[in-house]
Amino acid sequence: MTTAALFPYSPTGSRFGWPKPARVEEFLKLIPGATETHRQVFQDKLQAFPIVRVSIDLPKYRMANGRTASLQSEYLAKNAQARRDLFSGDTELWDAQEAQHGLLLQLAKQADLRKYFEDPANKQVEPILLDENGIVVNGNRRLATWRELLHDDPAKYGHYRHIDVAILPHCDEREIDRLEAALQIAKDIKADYSWDAEANMMLAKQKRDGFSNKEIADLYKMKEGEVEELLDMRDYAGEYLVSRGKKNHWSQVSEHEFAFRKIVQSRHKIAGPGKQEVFKQAAFALIDNPEEAGGRLYEAIPAILENLDEVMVKLRVDFDVKAPEAAPALEDMFGGCADPALPANALDIPLAKEIQKPENVEKARQVIVEVIESQKQLKKDSKDAGYLLNCCSKAQAALVAGVSKGLRPESKRQGVAKQLDLIESQVARIRQWLASHVED
Repeated sequence: MTTAALFPYSPTGSRFGWPKPARVEEFLKLIPGATETHRQVFQDKLQAFPIVRVSIDLPKYRMANGRTASLQSEYLAKNAQARRDLFSGDTELWDAQEAQHGLLLQLAKQADLRKYFEDPANKQVEPILLDENGIVVNGNRRLATWRELLHDDPAKYGHYRHIDVAILPHCDEREIDRLEAALQIAKDIKADYSWDAEANMMLAKQKRDGFSNKEIADLYKMKEGEVEELLDMRDYAGEYLVSRGKKNHWSQVSEHEFAFRKIVQSRHKIAGPGKQEVFKQAAFALIDNPEEAGGRLYEAIPAILENLDEVMVKLRVDFDVKAPEAAPALEDMFGGCADPALPANALDIPLAKEIQKPENVEKARQVIVEVIESQKQLKKDSKDAGYLLNCCSKAQAALVAGVSKGLRPESKRQGVAKQLDLIESQVARIRQWLASHVED
């Protein structure tokens, strides 16, 4: 069977969009007869967009879809044979549409859209929103799901051969960005967007459409500081992936939002770039294998910061880190040999470089976890060390109260002597213990 026979409603026999001239011609034919409209705030005013019924094969997916920002980067990283401008080049090309279709199906699966629409009772309710050229502005995941259902079982899902679409008036990309934010991001970004997809989407909008951090913040109803923090987190996550030979494999950091947020938030608390670098590399080592840190990065990352000095001391010993040799020119400049009394932070950068080496990461992680656990136990022991004194203080306070308020003629005397004997017995044991643990 030919492709055209499989998709008889498409002029090209493809289910991934008609050619642009055919799409525009179809709109010119259908829009004048439209009787229904979809009302939406757009271009700073409430507008009514004409709703028309078209073949499901007509629309093209929008490559600048925010939800797929991270997935697109990861797709290119995993498919070296794919052209580098697959998602940034010509939207009309079939290979770009096919790849985007696959990514949208991944997102649809995460949102259980297929399971929902597999039920024949759940049909289209809201129109898919297209721009004037037939590119999907809102509804990409639904469209991909319906196309896949129709492809898998044309008889059962024949009701998706035609779908309702609403057509936007002429607009530019920045206006579409604002509409996408209003329709998709502001109401459900935390539910539908992973943190890395959100950050990659924002960065893409800045590069493509020239949005500033302030404009991005206004667009998504966030504070500018929140946008800056998110983009900083993305930078660290990108650096982490590169260091692990996994550039743009964003799915590997999606679950570690807290870890990268803590790295960003902790940097300003650490004095010196060398020490900051050690902290970052130590955090990266734990992200590699959270289970070794107890599986709780939300506790382990702050614990590195809290015990950073102790962690660095132990790492220096275990890795035998040496300071870099002074350049001859510097020795001449300052008169011969370099000062043997190195500054305290001279080993920080060499240490950071040492623990990030692939062959050293596992050992470094073990050292870091060991120090964190030992420091935790020391603090616990320190608290427990005051237990005896606390008990004695409470007993003494109780006896003071007894003397001041209980030595009255009417007070009951029976049993008091026995209690005093017991108290004196315990006091004797404590004094004996103290005598055997005399400090030097």
